[in-house]
Amino acid sequence: MTDDEAYFDHHSATPLHPKAREALIEALDRFGDPLRPHREGRAAEAALEDARDQVAAAIGARPDEIVFTSGGTESVALGVWGLTRSRATTGRVVTTAVEHPAVVGTCRALAEAGYGIGAAPVDPDGRLDVDRFASLIRADGVLLASVQHANHEVGTLQPVGEAAMLARERGIPLHTDAGQTVGRLPVDVEALGVDLLSLSGHSFGGPPGVGALYAHTGISLPVRHGDDRERRRRPGAPNLPGIVAMAAVLEAAHADMADEAGRLWSLTSTLRDRIANEVPGARVHGHPTQRTPHLVAWSVEGVDAEALLAALDERGFRLDAGSVATGLPSEPSPVLEAMGVPNTVAFRIGLGRATTTEAVDRFVGELSPLVERLSRVQAASERAFRGP
Repeated sequence: MTDDEAYFDHHSATPLHPKAREALIEALDRFGDPLRPHREGRAAEAALEDARDQVAAAIGARPDEIVFTSGGTESVALGVWGLTRSRATTGRVVTTAVEHPAVVGTCRALAEAGYGIGAAPVDPDGRLDVDRFASLIRADGVLLASVQHANHEVGTLQPVGEAAMLARERGIPLHTDAGQTVGRLPVDVEALGVDLLSLSGHSFGGPPGVGALYAHTGISLPVRHGDDRERRRRPGAPNLPGIVAMAAVLEAAHADMADEAGRLWSLTSTLRDRIANEVPGARVHGHPTQRTPHLVAWSVEGVDAEALLAALDERGFRLDAGSVATGLPSEPSPVLEAMGVPNTVAFRIGLGRATTTEAVDRFVGELSPLVERLSRVQAASERAFRGP
């Protein structure tokens, strides 16, 4: 088993796709400023606009609706903060109780600036309560709604199309964080009916430090201070190598997306079943069918999260647990709390192109005895702490 096969953290960051690597290396020689009319500038501009065409085509958008950013977090901030602030100085934003920290943090900043924030609850599988969402957006003064496409911890797919239709009936723009779906599942912004969509290159085989925001024609983002790049929607020199690499891997991913999604679905289905049935005290979280093909979330009682992660790491398996926002492995998951499972640490497995059936089988084979041993150790420690 190779290191690539045992890398189970693809939902956090992915290895660089070969097509992205090729495009990145070639683009490193394009040093010209895309705003300049000389030969190097024109070559850089052509590469930038070709990449914009590729990203737009991958999500069913128009090229002039794509804004390149430094990653998913900036895309969220530009869309959620930017559009809310540009629409009015007071009002409300409606979101869900299980959003990524990028959305949560942006909404927290808006709350500090005087805006109201409403978070619609989810069911025990992490799926949006559409009726409560509809009730929240019917309130006066709602400026924007944001519903993630798929959850970053448990993989549950949200009814974004239904939420967008409800929001549109009220004249409310809808943003979706598609960090776990673009490049893995078919995503079409017109079919979804969304006005804003955020994506991040390192989530699907592109390099870190690059992302994009889709902003539907007619959406007015605030004019950013600085130069006139990205049609004055985001200033600063573009990360051309990163942008070109991200576009290349998106195009490559669509060539075999159905086959790869089916393969990963089979692997994660096996993982879900075996963890639930073979690992003592384990519980699998997230919707059993309305989910992404690559992500499995689970918890286990009576085991120290840091100790289990360290033991798995020694055996070659790379996965994560705890807080996505802080990176603390033993911190309970706010997503699980919103799903009705409080004070629980979520372990997360994200599979990718290099993952094999053999790696999954070996992982479960290593996991079960490890959990049993660590459970005994922790139980003994607790008895010793309590004393006779």
